Amino acid sequence: MDPAHSERPADDDRHRQVCDAVRALIAEQGLQISMDAVAARVGCSKQTLYAHYGSKRALLLRVVSESLATARLPPVPTADTLQASLVAFAEEHLARLAEPAAVGAARLVSAQALEYPEDIAALYEGCVGTLQACLAGWLQQAMRRGLLRHDDPHFAAELLLGMIVGLDFDRQRHLVPHRASPEARSQWAQFAIDAFLRAFAPPSPLS
Repeated sequence: MDPAHSERPADDDRHRQVCDAVRALIAEQGLQISMDAVAARVGCSKQTLYAHYGSKRALLLRVVSESLATARLPPVPTADTLQASLVAFAEEHLARLAEPAAVGAARLVSAQALEYPEDIAALYEGCVGTLQACLAGWLQQAMRRGLLRHDDPHFAAELLLGMIVGLDFDRQRHLVPHRASPEARSQWAQFAIDAFLRAFAPPSPLS
């Protein structure tokens, strides 16, 4: 992404319209969307989009990275907040993956992987890679504070994300019964986090 464009401030309302348009178009068309289509849906010129975002790939990466901002964890893990924070994170992550637009986009993007390999690789790294790195940094803080046993934080983050998602996103993509209600997702989130915390429990102090 071109820093000159990624750092340029945009009108908040118009930027939200652009992001909403991009998400909707990806769910409808996958990566076949064009800047013309985004501009038409937002009601602006294609030149305006290029001036603010630089390129289609830069715009897609910007939308993806900003979508991750809703996955919040407190700045510093503590013994009092560790479990509740991870459960809230898991519930939010599952709710985001359950959105029809997210499921539709995943189906289309997967089908277009051979056609747009570089774009999809960049989007994957910008989405999943960034999320894993942020979670790894947070877990590393917890390990340093003695709240979790010391281990590779990136492996731990990958394992945790896999435990949170389980098989449910694949079920949604293949149109088979899945955890469709917030209550069912919350029950799974609690189960996954409890299992993770047991696996990474710090060693008991020597008596």
